[in-house]
Amino acid sequence: MAVPRLSRSRLIVIASLALGSYFIYTAALGLYRTQQLEASRAEAERELRALQDQAAYLEAVRAYVASDAYVEQEARRRYGYIREGEIPFVVISPPADQEEQPSGTWWQRLFPR
Repeated sequence: MAVPRLSRSRLIVIASLALGSYFIYTAALGLYRTQQLEASRAEAERELRALQDQAAYLEAVRAYVASDAYVEQEARRRYGYIREGEIPFVVISPPADQEEQPSGTWWQRLFPR
């Protein structure tokens, strides 16, 4: 039994199809990786904006804590400081529920937005 021989034109067509398939696969893979990188970049930019917002908030808290207004507020709250001519009073509120747990970090609970 004789083995059929492929003609030169058929070999060229098969090689061209294989080479074309490889280029299409490579292009598709490059496009997929580019989309993944863009999604990752967008997520990183969102996280960066969130961290910049948090940094600005913490900077504002730091500036407030360094101010005289904060020092006076803490002196009034902790030590009962009153200025001359002011009338002191105490507000009594109902006790807080024990089941409610404060949420957020300590500085967010201390300085709510």
